[in-house]
Order: sequence, then structure tokens, then C-alpha cells
Amino acid sequence: MGFCIECGHALAEGAHFCGNCGVAIGEAHTESEQRKTVYDGELHKCPNCAEILNSFMPSCPSCGYELRGAKGASVVKEFAEKLEKIENTREEEKRGFFTEILSALDAEKLNKTDEGKINLIRSFSIPNTKEDILEFMILAASNIDLKLYGKENTAGINSPQRSISDAWLAKFEQAYEKAKFSFSGYPDFMNIKEIYEKKMIRLEEEKRNKKISERNAMILLISIPVVCFIVLIWLQYYQKF
Repeated sequence: MGFCIECGHALAEGAHFCGNCGVAIGEAHTESEQRKTVYDGELHKCPNCAEILNSFMPSCPSCGYELRGAKGASVVKEFAEKLEKIENTREEEKRGFFTEILSALDAEKLNKTDEGKINLIRSFSIPNTKEDILEFMILAASNIDLKLYGKENTAGINSPQRSISDAWLAKFEQAYEKAKFSFSGYPDFMNIKEIYEKKMIRLEEEKRNKKISERNAMILLISIPVVCFIVLIWLQYYQKF
């Protein structure tokens, strides 16, 4: 059953005119009423049996065919190559004797290489596919240095290492939020969620241990003069007798 495009009235089968408003029902109108199917994205199938394949399958679940020759270049791979290219310029900046001295005196100052890496990380556009997001999550997680957030950090919160790690952490969280919004209902999301939660749990542990260490150091710092004062009073009292 069709409907009139002018008034929306239901049309009788085989009708040439709308029984409500009288508009002629032509061939063009009939064609416009037909539903169209639009396909979006790529459908990956096994080259051996044509079984539909999900992301990251090493072999076909139907026939066991080993999958090889996957597309090598990806957005994340290109991003990693750009980072490596920027890192290689660090050697070019080096390094005379006086440059070494200035760097040692101002250890928290970002050089051009560090600034380039941070800007590239911050400006990186999170990909849309599950494969690329998972690949990026793995890359980002490996570049977040947890020691820089814990009690063993000697570089300082404003150090270049911490600034780069902060950029990775911010993009890591952004990628997870995009994955959660885009395909949290898919099984592949559990891999991304596992990577995120493991990293964030360890990060919170490092921060918590740092707070405990700082608190213990403060207690010790306060306790030393108190103990010295008590000992001094005791010695003065003991000398009187």
C-alpha cells in the first residue's frame, strides 16, 4: 500500500489518482516510494569460504583458514612513524658543550623535539574503526610512564617526560571515550575496556602510593623536632638529679 505525497492519504492498490485530494499517481511517484538499501563501510570475508570476519581474527572461525596479508598501513602506524621522525630530530639538536650545560640548568624546559611530539599527540584525530582505536590504545598505554606519577618520580611534574606522558594520557582517555560511545555494545569493545581499566588502575595505585609516601615523609619531618625536644627536656630533668 502506498501513500499520497501531497496529503498522505492511503492509496488503493492500482489507483491512478488519490481518492482524497485527486493528485495523479504516476510512475515517478511509484518509484520514489520504493525503499532503498544503502551499504556503508567494508565487509570482510574469508577468501576460502566467504564467511564474514570480525576484527582481529587470525583465522576463519568457519573453515580455519589462516588469514594473512592484512593491510599494513594504518592511521596509527602512520602516526607512530611521524613521532619517530620527530624523535630523530633530537639528535640534530645536539649538542655543544654549552647546550649541555644550559639543558642541565633548565631541565624542565621543553625543547623543539618535545614540543613537536606533544603537539602531534594532542592534534591526532582519534580514528573511527575498532581496529585502529584498539591499536592506538595499545600504543598510548605503552607510552604512559606510570613512574612519573608515583613516589619514584624524580623528574618533576613540569618535566618534559611528564608533559609528554600527560599528552599520551589525555589522548588515551579520549580514545576510550570515543570507543565507548561508538561501539560499547560490540564484543571487541571489551579488549579496549580491559586495556583502559588496567592502565588506569595502575595509575591510581601510583598516585595513591605517592600520597602515602608524602604523608609519611611529612609525619617524619614533624616527628623529628618533637622527639628532639622531648629528649632535651628529659636530659635537663635527668641532670638535676
